[in-house]
Amino acid sequence: MIGLLFIYWIWKAFSNLAIEYNKNKWKYFFFGIVSYYASSVIVGFVLAIVMGFINGFDSVANENYDTSGWNLFFVFFGGLGCYGAYKFLERKGEKERELVEKEGIDSIGLFEEN
Repeated sequence: MIGLLFIYWIWKAFSNLAIEYNKNKWKYFFFGIVSYYASSVIVGFVLAIVMGFINGFDSVANENYDTSGWNLFFVFFGGLGCYGAYKFLERKGEKERELVEKEGIDSIGLFEEN
């Protein structure tokens, strides 16, 4: 159930960002979802490798790492990855908006008549 709430929050945030910068909201939504799950998976792989080197790879295979504490840990890092993707798209949208608003860019190649 909480997973559905996360998906809704990600959809709402990224859709509003897409609407603000006149972009396709579905592309932004999928970028947000992929960033959430990808960052969770990457943190999981890195953690498994580090714990494998520290405790031995046989200890990673047992079920000590399948607890709600670890799940919250991965949700936290998934949220951080999603927030980073949101900020990246926000900065990208601001730069594109500034580029369009620059008067010099629009007047390149045009001759002024006096």
